Amino acid sequence: MSYQLYPKPFQFYYYLPYLRQVAVPMIPPYNPNNYPQQLSSFYHQLIIGNSSDNCIVIEDDNIQHPLNQNQQSIIQTQTNRDQIAQQDQLMILEQPLQKQMKQSDKLNENEPHIRISVFKQHSSQIDAEYILQYDRILGNQYKQEITIGRKKLQDDSSENCDIYLPHGDKNVEKLHCKLSTEKGFSYSNLLTKSVLLFFSLFKSNKHARKLPFSIKQHIYSFIKEKPQFYLTDNATKTGTFLKIKKDNLKLMQLHNTYLIGADTYFHIMEIKSKPIKIKQKRTKDLNQFYNALAKEHIRKGAKIHGLSLEESEQLNTLINEFRTNNLRQRAPHKLSQYDRPYLKFAFNSPSINQIQTHIFIAKYDEEYVFKIGRSQECDVIININTVSRRQAQIIYKNNEWFIHDGEGIRESANGTWQSLQNYSTRNHEKKIQSKPRLIEDQMEIKISENIVKFDFVNFGVTKKRKLNQALIQDLLW
Repeated sequence: MSYQLYPKPFQFYYYLPYLRQVAVPMIPPYNPNNYPQQLSSFYHQLIIGNSSDNCIVIEDDNIQHPLNQNQQSIIQTQTNRDQIAQQDQLMILEQPLQKQMKQSDKLNENEPHIRISVFKQHSSQIDAEYILQYDRILGNQYKQEITIGRKKLQDDSSENCDIYLPHGDKNVEKLHCKLSTEKGFSYSNLLTKSVLLFFSLFKSNKHARKLPFSIKQHIYSFIKEKPQFYLTDNATKTGTFLKIKKDNLKLMQLHNTYLIGADTYFHIMEIKSKPIKIKQKRTKDLNQFYNALAKEHIRKGAKIHGLSLEESEQLNTLINEFRTNNLRQRAPHKLSQYDRPYLKFAFNSPSINQIQTHIFIAKYDEEYVFKIGRSQECDVIININTVSRRQAQIIYKNNEWFIHDGEGIRESANGTWQSLQNYSTRNHEKKIQSKPRLIEDQMEIKISENIVKFDFVNFGVTKKRKLNQALIQDLLW
């Protein structure tokens, strides 16, 4: 049974993707460019109504207008039976999402889902596997935040995590990190401007209406919002680290912290990559840049990399003059005052006896490669067994600083990892959660001795290839 919905400023009919036809009678009195602002109620409630095609009616309830006398009389003459049935229908639509999802805890292989594997580093045996589908871990209730942490003890009354880590209990906290589903699978099914215009095409264009439904379904899967999941560290002591792959350059930013080997850390203290236009009064003579480098070397023990032979000789001369004559600079020299790209980072790790500072110097619009590892050929040599001979590379190109693991086709033994936490807020008195980080396909995170891997199934690149083949088959048919 369906019910009449009375005219409002905006109304159209929308078929769900699983129906075999797509018919969208659409009468927009508004400018299509203003859809996102005027159709805010699209993101909340669907109302069943009667139409020639028995579609789902979506209205803008934010705009109120008075009913005429005929409409009021029709409303008053509705039977109690119709009112009760309509209320029941609305109650079903207004049920919380978690109640609707309790209907099935089985994996739907045809729908997009994420396989989450938990295993110990350097082990091929998977300790636990979880399925994230319909914005929840199958077998658990729906939550906007999926928790990852230590398994609770028998006498612990706190709530158990959705994904628990079996290794490194001392370094894993009860609530170590969280996985947000706010913009997950449900968010990807929202009616956006692109989706609205896509459906209106089949009403206004006769050629579009002749397309097979499978092609319409494929197009819809591409124009709708993609599900996105974000990971956040809960201000933990040991931190949460993302793996940096050998074939994927990662942009380096100020206060980033990196882990190489088993327990060797370094963080970015200063960074300058692109030329910045500053006032003439603040512009410093580039020749004084070497004075600033000499000060960094003498006072802070920094090691300088990337200078040419002539520049190195000039720097060594200044260092010797400072040491022999005990010269003191009246005005402090800072590297950031000069128009020259550089990267300054320091090791701060229990495996290294003292903090070691390194400065990489480059030139704009040129490419530089700096190597880190145990090999004597590396620019930064680390004599620790858990660090590979060619552990990582720091590259300056396109006026940006990047880092990637290994060298060439070889990756390091223990990996190169980037912390979710900002170094400047890690030791803060108040616990500050890390910024959300987007989860990607094949991404791995490291928490103590645990490795958590995310595998995207039935969406992404693999899905696009399958859809292209299906499109060709439908068109040839």
